[in-house]
Amino acid sequence: MRLTHMTGWTAFAAAVTVLFFSCASVEQPPVREEPEAFSRIRFGTELNRLVSDQRHDEALALFDTVPEPDASDPAILRLKLAILTAAGRLDEAVLLADHLEASLPNDTELLYARAMLAGARGDSKGRQQYLNRVIQLKPDHSDALTAAGLDLLARKNYRQAREWLTKAVSANPDNTDALLGLGRAYYMENDLDKAEDTLTLAISRDPEYHLLWAERARVYAENRKRPLALEDIRKAIELNSSIYGHWVDYGNYLMAMGRREASRDAFSEAILLQPEQYLSYIYRAGLNDDLGNTDEAISDYQKVVALYPQYYFAAESLGILLWGKEDWAGSREAFRHALSYNPQNTSYALMYTLCYYREGRADDAKKFMAEYIKTLDRTTTEYFLCRLFVDQAGDADVLNRIMREKNVNDRNRMLFYSAVYYEMFQSVSIAQKYYMEVLSVQVPSFFEYRLSQWAVSRLESAAHEIGTTSLKS
Repeated sequence: MRLTHMTGWTAFAAAVTVLFFSCASVEQPPVREEPEAFSRIRFGTELNRLVSDQRHDEALALFDTVPEPDASDPAILRLKLAILTAAGRLDEAVLLADHLEASLPNDTELLYARAMLAGARGDSKGRQQYLNRVIQLKPDHSDALTAAGLDLLARKNYRQAREWLTKAVSANPDNTDALLGLGRAYYMENDLDKAEDTLTLAISRDPEYHLLWAERARVYAENRKRPLALEDIRKAIELNSSIYGHWVDYGNYLMAMGRREASRDAFSEAILLQPEQYLSYIYRAGLNDDLGNTDEAISDYQKVVALYPQYYFAAESLGILLWGKEDWAGSREAFRHALSYNPQNTSYALMYTLCYYREGRADDAKKFMAEYIKTLDRTTTEYFLCRLFVDQAGDADVLNRIMREKNVNDRNRMLFYSAVYYEMFQSVSIAQKYYMEVLSVQVPSFFEYRLSQWAVSRLESAAHEIGTTSLKS
């Protein structure tokens, strides 16, 4: 979920730093040159700078410069607790929290900090218990109400999330995290007008908060206000260009508007930010394929297969493109991968077999398919189609069975393999006839349609070359 202002604990530490030290009195400059005395204002300013830059270790080292009695002040120690958590030094944070709670058992800010610490440790039960204690002690604690509401939102309990977040906003109308969560709850309940109004209000409160713009962009996109969605996501990127999700959203909005090259570029930016996230490669691969950048699409699909192997549709697409380039071994390996995750898909098994045949490895093709058909229902048309590539006989019977299939997409999908069979073993002209039959489908939902297009184009080009050669001779 993207409902996190800055990085949660970093934001908390920065906010507390500003709040705490803005209350300090302004010190008068010393009359004589003496060793520089500790100044809370100077300390707070430097701490806030380091925390804002996420330089947590340096921020923590700054606490070593604080003299007593300030070093033992609970307000300063709460700041240290926040930064320890932001730095991921959770064991140290727990020790400090235990020490503070022993002397301040009902300090709501400390208990809220403990709730955040529990969340950072993956202790959802502890987080909830501490939030409940805060709210019992201080029912209008806006941050605790917000955290409780966001937890409900994460659990998809949108109605209760909305109730808690509304309370948080009532307690503090300027709590933009609460407004962001409330807008998200309305969005998930498909109340897009309220979502838009809530996020617009939040933006008026904090126009520099990039997540607000990104969330309203999502609402606009869902409401088919795509130009407005583009404006908002661009603003989010302008405010913070280092957020992976912003670039993914930007790419999706551009893609929905048919701006494929710009969309591809947006996904490329996302990949630069998080090269180990597979989603942007999937989108970019499809766009590269649509734009005719076959080699780039192949590279992207290969990356998806490596990063997220269980997403076998990427292997399917990779196999298709490599088949088009007549890289039979590469295509075969891609379909083998897809088949390993979806063994019931006979198209993958057939493509694997055809690649073997194209490689001139007929024995391997027959051996594989002879084993594969043992997993199939012997009464199905697909069984007889697969068996055709083992026996290389009975093609007329298989063709009749295919033509009796009632589902047009299933029939024409299987017809492609009959066409390939005729092209490889019998008659190119018959093969061409059935390839053309495959292309008669108005709304194809099978990848063999594209392979048939390539086959028809290839056979027509070959026929044209033969005709040209004959005329020259």
